[in-house]
Amino acid sequence: MENFSTKMVELSDGVFVIPGNTNVGVIITQNFEKEFFGTETENQNECKNQIILVDSGASEIDGEYILDVLKDFFERQQESFCVKAIFSTHCHADHVGGHNFIKQQTGCKIFSHENEKWGMETPLLQSSTLWGGYPPHELRTLYFKPEKTSVDFTFSQKDEYFLSDERKITFLEMHGHSQCSISIIVNYKNGKKIIFSGDSIFPRAEIGKYWIPLIINPVEFMESLDVLTSIPDVLWCIPSHGDFLSKNLSETAELNKIAILSTRMCIFEALKKKPLTIEEIVKYVADKNNLDMAMGQYALINSTVRSYLSVMHDAKEIKMKIEKNRLYFYTE
Repeated sequence: MENFSTKMVELSDGVFVIPGNTNVGVIITQNFEKEFFGTETENQNECKNQIILVDSGASEIDGEYILDVLKDFFERQQESFCVKAIFSTHCHADHVGGHNFIKQQTGCKIFSHENEKWGMETPLLQSSTLWGGYPPHELRTLYFKPEKTSVDFTFSQKDEYFLSDERKITFLEMHGHSQCSISIIVNYKNGKKIIFSGDSIFPRAEIGKYWIPLIINPVEFMESLDVLTSIPDVLWCIPSHGDFLSKNLSETAELNKIAILSTRMCIFEALKKKPLTIEEIVKYVADKNNLDMAMGQYALINSTVRSYLSVMHDAKEIKMKIEKNRLYFYTE
């Protein structure tokens, strides 16, 4: 039998991560109902370790794997556990795909930022936003359009929740990758912090592999990186994909900025000689980055390039015009 307990990595007292295609945070407390809602936990003695998950992976399979890891880990310690909540960093399918399965199995509550709730409760809007209209069936798969998930509670940057052992959870709004991604921060009494940053930063290996990540506003994404790196006393920053970050947080943020500026300069380069349509700009950017895109990657890159064009146009760095029923972008 596989030793699932080795799949759970301790970051500090009461905080773990389950590494995977989507890294899932595990925060342990002792009296969730009292700490969050001011009521006492029923049968508290039967549930010593009360779990708050951060995200749930991309699918029911991921959700089942997470529960298997937790079960094996606590059985080996001969301790009880129960999943009380899932905190969502944002609404994208690879972060909320296991929500429904875990909720069905455990009765846990689903938390989300108010501005990400729409993508979970009306998931077709995610792929429709990506496509710019009703999406083709290739973009209506679970990778782009997760199952509908009902959100039980919403949180904002103003909220904070107190945990056992004089810890607390706070939230930081991180714009640029989605409507309002959230970094979930566990604060210790000595001032140290562990951050689950979602897709607000990409580790070196990930940004090297995906040099043009999905971004809805490159300027806001870089501003969020500055906010993230300004947080003091960070023990660990756990991006949703790839390696964990510690002392290399600022270095990794700079690499993310270089990738964004590189795409911006690539668009400028494309527009040097003549006005181009969006299709022509997307092809230029993809060719320059040696991409051979299938439908899914095309949709992601196309959406991201459109976001760059909008921001650059708003900043008066480029112009646009309609000529013979085609939209062109150009520089003077």
